[in-house]
Amino acid sequence: MVRHLLSGTLLAVLAALAFVLVSSVGATAPLSNASPQAHPAPTTPAPEVAELSLPWECSAAYRVTQTHDVGSHKGLGRWAFDFDLPEGTPVSAPAAGEVRMVRDDSTRHGCGPEFGWDANYVVIDLLNGYDALLLHLEADSVTVKPGDKVEAGQVVGRVGNSGWVCGTHLHFQIQRSCSSWWCQSVPAEFADYPAPSTGQELTRGVCEAPGTVVMAD
Repeated sequence: MVRHLLSGTLLAVLAALAFVLVSSVGATAPLSNASPQAHPAPTTPAPEVAELSLPWECSAAYRVTQTHDVGSHKGLGRWAFDFDLPEGTPVSAPAAGEVRMVRDDSTRHGCGPEFGWDANYVVIDLLNGYDALLLHLEADSVTVKPGDKVEAGQVVGRVGNSGWVCGTHLHFQIQRSCSSWWCQSVPAEFADYPAPSTGQELTRGVCEAPGTVVMAD
């Protein structure tokens, strides 16, 4: 009986040691699906990404179809927005910056993650450590190239069906600049809509008309 008690005690001690070892390893081991571009994302917008223009033409209104940490917006895309822009709708820069990356040669698309790397896009470096990603553009529609300077409201392409789409839409996110076109998204706000919600219709304001030059008699 003493031998059985010792055996039971020894097993308990060994089990406790094993638990400690597994816990300490698990606390530092990377997740198997972690991306090398992934970083902890903040939960409030940085001042540099809090006054953005809506990424479409003046006076137009579109609905938010997906917001944060739901559906396909997980991981690097956690803080993205989806908008219900129809196919062919012009897409514009949300702020001034420099075009960093472009793709517009893909016609492959489908409703599944296996199409995730087939999207056409424009990545605009906002020159403050962040990029704007405009995703699911129409093939051969992009009007800018890497190195081009753009202004807020400038049209850079058109919405299309490319990549992982279960219905035509524009995917938009502000992300930390990294070596890829797909980086860690961060919270961002639009000038007129600090916290838009799913189903909400957002209207970009009426733009000022260009000044008129009056010729003297």
